[in-house]
Amino acid sequence: MTKRQPPKKSSQRQFTPRIGRPGPAMSFRTAFDALWTKIFTSPVHLDAALSQAPPSIKSSLAPLARVLLQRPKSLAFYLKFNLSDDEPWHLDREALADWHTARAMADRLQQAFQRDPHFTDEGFPVEGDFPPDMIEEWKRDYGKKVCDELVKALGSPAPMSVRASRIKGGRDKVLSALNDTKELEIRGKISRVAPFGFTFDDYAPILSHPHFKEGAYEIQDEGSQIMSLFALWPEEFLPILRKVPGHCRDWPKEKEVPKAPGTWTVVDACAGAGGKTLAIADAMLGRGQVFAYDVSIKKLESLKQRFRRAGLTNIKGVAVTEGAEDVVVKKFKESADRVLVDAPCSGWGVLRRNPDLKWRQEHDSLGRLVELQARLIDAYSPLVKPGGVLTYGVCTFRKTETTNQAFKFLERHPDFEDVGGGFFGPGPSDGFYMHAFRRKASK
Repeated sequence: MTKRQPPKKSSQRQFTPRIGRPGPAMSFRTAFDALWTKIFTSPVHLDAALSQAPPSIKSSLAPLARVLLQRPKSLAFYLKFNLSDDEPWHLDREALADWHTARAMADRLQQAFQRDPHFTDEGFPVEGDFPPDMIEEWKRDYGKKVCDELVKALGSPAPMSVRASRIKGGRDKVLSALNDTKELEIRGKISRVAPFGFTFDDYAPILSHPHFKEGAYEIQDEGSQIMSLFALWPEEFLPILRKVPGHCRDWPKEKEVPKAPGTWTVVDACAGAGGKTLAIADAMLGRGQVFAYDVSIKKLESLKQRFRRAGLTNIKGVAVTEGAEDVVVKKFKESADRVLVDAPCSGWGVLRRNPDLKWRQEHDSLGRLVELQARLIDAYSPLVKPGGVLTYGVCTFRKTETTNQAFKFLERHPDFEDVGGGFFGPGPSDGFYMHAFRRKASK
């Protein structure tokens, strides 16, 4: 194992103003060394680790660390590093934490960014930017052509995706207001794939805009927006899903999203931070009832602040004890018109936003996720009333977590019939799988 080298004080100039200027209290190299070590020696993920970096240096550190985690092999070639066959995917986490090549590449990346902040736009990801086990599974499940699409999409930078509030004026009004803001250096553009979405090609400081404080929009990936709408109207959104993962189909420009009945009861059974809960409640125009179930009290409290800002009064948080979902489910059996189970998963569809995941994930442990997903969809299915719809969703495209889960659920539950499902993304959105089932009417 390579001995860890002490960080060297950087004598180089820092990034251009577009990337950000580190402060004098900490050199870029010292900050990178601390971030890299934290990623591989703690459970803290990249975004959380970056949030702990000094504010004066975080804007410089974030894009460089993200692209290095996203494209280690292709960048090494561009930067003229000769990696051994073991580097980096055959190194254990301890060796990765001490991987001196990452520090050396970071120094050279800093110089490259200084010359041209857009230099990575001209490169292209390669299979070697992903662990061999991942590539092998992609080829086995979908073939070489789809694997090449996945490498390209998940090795490319993600745009900044936004969902406009339906009840706060809609997308055209919100986007016009943002594009008229003189403080923004880049303009947003209408999403081709999400009917309420718009995107920025790069980071835009829109969270300080008055419209955000008024709840007119939320940061949300286009695929996440589609899953929220699919959970309400699966037949409407089935045509834009695909049988295999890959580039998204466009939402027809002339097609309008339906209006939900004001009497619907909807359950977001694994609400988490509540992005899909908010999207569902807003798509319903604030009518009906939307229940957000989650095991985290902290997340449910945070969600309260978000739906108040959005002006949504049809949301209610419900705390659920992990492993004891039946306590809540029994009280509301067959009472929901729509239930979304956005289950924990391997997260392979969001690797471009969470590139550290592919470095830290142990391939052999993924089987436990499959068991958890099956347990959750079984646990929450009794909530669906006759004629109602249950949607299973994940932000991955592994067959064992997607199509296989759907088929096995139907085998276990003859009281449900198949509505249909498929993949959305990755490219230009993150990658998602969603599948809907309708509870058969009582005889």
